[in-house]
Amino acid sequence: MPQEPTYKIILLGASAGVVDVQAQAGFAKLFNLSVDKVEKIFAQGQRTLKTGLSAEQAQKYIDRLAEVGVACEMVQEVAESTATVDEPAPASPPEQGAHEPVAAGTLPPTGVGKSTDSYAADDKREVPFVFTGNGFEYFKIWIVNILLSIVTLGIYSAWAKVRNKQYFYGNTHLDDASFEYTADPVKILIGRVIALVFLVLYTLSGKISLIIGTVMGIALIVALPWIICQSMRFNARYSSYRNVRFAFNGRLGEAALVLLLWPLLGAITLGILMPYAIFQQKKFIYANHGYGTQSFVFSATVSQYYVAFLLTLAIYVGAIACTFIPYVGPLLALVGYLYGFAYFTTALANINYNAITLKSHALKANWNAKDYLILMAVNTLLIVLTLGLFIPWAKVRTAHFKARYTQAVLAGNFDTLVEQEKESVNALAESVGDLFDIDIGF
Repeated sequence: MPQEPTYKIILLGASAGVVDVQAQAGFAKLFNLSVDKVEKIFAQGQRTLKTGLSAEQAQKYIDRLAEVGVACEMVQEVAESTATVDEPAPASPPEQGAHEPVAAGTLPPTGVGKSTDSYAADDKREVPFVFTGNGFEYFKIWIVNILLSIVTLGIYSAWAKVRNKQYFYGNTHLDDASFEYTADPVKILIGRVIALVFLVLYTLSGKISLIIGTVMGIALIVALPWIICQSMRFNARYSSYRNVRFAFNGRLGEAALVLLLWPLLGAITLGILMPYAIFQQKKFIYANHGYGTQSFVFSATVSQYYVAFLLTLAIYVGAIACTFIPYVGPLLALVGYLYGFAYFTTALANINYNAITLKSHALKANWNAKDYLILMAVNTLLIVLTLGLFIPWAKVRTAHFKARYTQAVLAGNFDTLVEQEKESVNALAESVGDLFDIDIGF
């Protein structure tokens, strides 16, 4: 009997209308591969993913990859070609809604195509954050928010804040699920009214009496830790992932130390203690956040902050030295100053995010200073040239950058943690709200 023809699957790249990072994220999720491995696979061009498939199996393979934004084609093989390539894909793509590969007569390569439920705690996979927003789409939201805020004398700004956050949260995906922001704009408006009343009183008191103005200024400084804690608690409470809310449990006394005392000591010591002050602030913020009932752990060390500060200082010293170079000195100094800013921003981001863990899960960041410098330079130039109209595109481009260079390292089955937290939160009767459940801020 004549042998049935077999087919091989050729990777073409991202599907039409799908950005590369989104297609690669879908591919990584589908086959539980690391981000680095997927990037190498896509960089090889028309890579053979699988051979020896029937027409029906090949079509299922193509259809499933198309669902995650990856374009492939099947090519008929010669009769003797039935072997599979070593990597990256399993014998057949997973059926929709499942992580287990469809049987195709051979086993998948070791470590590829596992069911999510089969992961042990020491099996780790890197899952990239993916941002799917685009500039023009956000521009329409942004311009309407501005116009309505002007027309309503600022009242609509509370609704504008919610719409902005909902857009960026909803377009930020991790492991095929997006984040949510569910705050009530009315509560934000109440907080802003309180802040506005205090601001008016502070302004008037300064004109009435220097003593009263000074007292009001001191009161504002004393209230600052409470204001910041309240804002972080509010935003965490109404931020969620897979229907599990985040939380912030920072205490007022600790907030006063890290927000007032340590920065003051940093200033008194002419900046010597400032890296320590920043370290204490970041530790306070990240370690007091939680996902459901589980608290994040922050493991950065103060020495990492001192290294980042010293290297940034060295860059700025070099920039100052460049000013003495004839002709091109000022330009080199400007570039050095901007690079110092980019390096400091990305270095702190990498230190902070790489130190955050949640049980056996963790974040991983590899922000690149050069790419960040280019991003900021282009954004700033286009914002100036367009008289501010490029701001929505700048925000979207920045969100794409952050997602591109940030991943989650998931160990074991993250779905199990999600379900456990749903049960734990429900058991604590989370519906009992805070007495001051409003967002206070200037």
